[in-house]
Amino acid sequence: MAQDNDIRIIIIDDNPSIHQDFIKILAPKRVRNSLDDLDDELFGDGHNSEEIPLPTFVIDTALQGEEGVKCVKEAIEEGKPYALAFIDIRMPPGIDGIETIKQISKITQDIQFVICTAFSDYSWEETIKQLGAMDNLLILKKPFDMTAVRQLAWALGKKWQLTLDARSHTEALEQNIRERTSSLQESLSLKRATLESSTDGILVVNKVGEIIDYNNQYIEMWGTNQPLTEHTKFKDVLQHMSNQLETPSEFLDDINELTKDLEKVITKVFRLKDGHIFELYSQPQKMEGASIGRVYSFRDVTKRISLESALEYQATHDSLTGLPNRALLVDRIRQSIASAKRHKHMVGILFFDLDRFKLVNDSLGHNAGDELLIDVGRRLQSIVREQDTIARLGGDEFVLVVDDVKNEQAIENVANKLLSIFKEPFKIMGRNLYITASVGVSFHKGGDSTIEDLLRDADIAMYQAKKAGAGQFKYHSKNFTQEASVRLEKEEDLKSAFANNEFMLYYQPQYNTATKTMDSVEVLLRWQHPTKGIILPLEFIPLAEEIGFIIPLGEWVMRTACAQNKKWQEQGLTPIRVAVNVASQQIKHENFVSLVSQILEETGLEPKYLELEVTENVIVSHPDILKTLNELKDIGVQISLDDFGTGNSGLNYLKKVHLDRLKIDKSFVQNIGMEASDEVIIRAIIAVAQGLHYDVIAEGVETTDQISFLNQENCDNVQGYYFGKPMPVSDIENIFVKNLQDSTPLKKRKL
Repeated sequence: MAQDNDIRIIIIDDNPSIHQDFIKILAPKRVRNSLDDLDDELFGDGHNSEEIPLPTFVIDTALQGEEGVKCVKEAIEEGKPYALAFIDIRMPPGIDGIETIKQISKITQDIQFVICTAFSDYSWEETIKQLGAMDNLLILKKPFDMTAVRQLAWALGKKWQLTLDARSHTEALEQNIRERTSSLQESLSLKRATLESSTDGILVVNKVGEIIDYNNQYIEMWGTNQPLTEHTKFKDVLQHMSNQLETPSEFLDDINELTKDLEKVITKVFRLKDGHIFELYSQPQKMEGASIGRVYSFRDVTKRISLESALEYQATHDSLTGLPNRALLVDRIRQSIASAKRHKHMVGILFFDLDRFKLVNDSLGHNAGDELLIDVGRRLQSIVREQDTIARLGGDEFVLVVDDVKNEQAIENVANKLLSIFKEPFKIMGRNLYITASVGVSFHKGGDSTIEDLLRDADIAMYQAKKAGAGQFKYHSKNFTQEASVRLEKEEDLKSAFANNEFMLYYQPQYNTATKTMDSVEVLLRWQHPTKGIILPLEFIPLAEEIGFIIPLGEWVMRTACAQNKKWQEQGLTPIRVAVNVASQQIKHENFVSLVSQILEETGLEPKYLELEVTENVIVSHPDILKTLNELKDIGVQISLDDFGTGNSGLNYLKKVHLDRLKIDKSFVQNIGMEASDEVIIRAIIAVAQGLHYDVIAEGVETTDQISFLNQENCDNVQGYYFGKPMPVSDIENIFVKNLQDSTPLKKRKL
């Protein structure tokens, strides 16, 4: 089997014996036979020739030129080319040796040719003429000398190997050169691509002030008219750049510093006259650790700076009015206090809001409210000094910081000026709105008051001004702070009472005058304070309504009352109604109807055994509540109108809501027998109720005369101390049983 380092030879001759001769000469030694003696006569005795070391030859043969050409082609295709071809000059009837060499030369230029001839039909000159000058062609005359053939094959094979090695080495060198050239070109292209792909304008300057590189972005940013040459002086383009800046001297000073100190790195922002803002970043250009120049990188940060400014403005200003917000206000107050301490003067804080602003939102909508706030902001800005600050905290709350205050009279003048802007009406949605404001004033007089202290004190004073009447201002006093502290304590106490289960329900019986039985009870809330004892609703319900705590508290009352009523029914007591008072905030809540349905479902109480009491003023002042009341009626809940006759009565609304009972206020009942007019009102209420098919209940019944009058006027139900005070569950359960067995429950009882 041929090895990779074997030398392959092809013998192309029309005489098979010649093939054998070449094989015998060039192939490894074998056992001689009688035929070898004949060969010795032609080639001489091979035993006496000098033995020389030969490479391993692999020999193929072909009888005709065409066959030889085919073998050469196939050997190349297989990757096993021939190193040497011995070709007979004459090979009839096919092509001769000259033509064979020509065709093989078209296939490969690497093979070594040896023309074998015993005739002189072709001289060397004629051969060259036919084949052209070739450095891979020799002529071998017959008869062959065996040693010469071997040496020739060895030498030509070695030449072939050296030629291939040299070519391989040359190709490797050429490939290396190509790769290095490509790498260098790629590196240069990458450098250029990097420069050109950068959004920054880049300029590279050497140590002697010559420009050695730049990108097109630099040209576009600075509007350079002509491309820069490698020897353009930096000072020339520097002048061109500085002419476009708002502050060229500052820019040139910085560049001068960089020129003196090659190791310095800076980042600076410069504004151009055309409004653009450029950021300069410069660092030394280094080679092998040594500074050889400087790189200047210019970035257009106009959009970024504008965005940052916009974001900063949004973070420090109210989006609706454009006035400073709390964050900026606090900073301005801090600056004013620092200035006041240095210059020994006062700082005034005016905290104010709009009176009855909620009414504007409720009646005209929030868009009208926003429009009003914007107009207020404009008027405020028109009266404040440049060194003062007017800010909006949120909602309808504003704060004015007055710097450099000499005395309280100066603040009083400012406060009156502020209130004066509300004298003229505001044109809102085509309507003239007359709005007033309440102002509270606090001072920083060089003490240790914090910013929060000043704002809190002014806020407290503002509420005092609001209590005193709209459209005025109040100075802060320690008494105000004490009152606010007491109020805050009450708020915290109220909320903790809910968490600590300090609330309880009392029940007051309501009797049917016809059946003379208790058919309902009114639920009344009590606060069992750990130190103050029982606290009545009048002492805490207004505060609960003001701070919005009435919503969770009212839900607890309703759920507890329904659960208790269901429990009585499960104990076998005669089913009755429980009447629960609901505040306007509760009934105006969008989920109130669903909440009532949920409580009834959770407790298992039928809707007809729950009665909700609402006051007359709630319905009159909030007509949209009529829809809610009708929805409650649809699910089967009883509705009664409490304190009827004491509010802004408008009888028209009575036909718009399906009520179950009208409740005559105790102020009328208490005057029975003393004020004829009150008796007339009671008769009128009963007549109206009967005409609309409503039941009537009179509360506050305490005397026999009152009972007699109400019976005479056919009042359906009565309630009051005459029958029993509000009492806890255990007591009402006793009356439950006793009164249901008593046929005359309306007899006079000891109070």
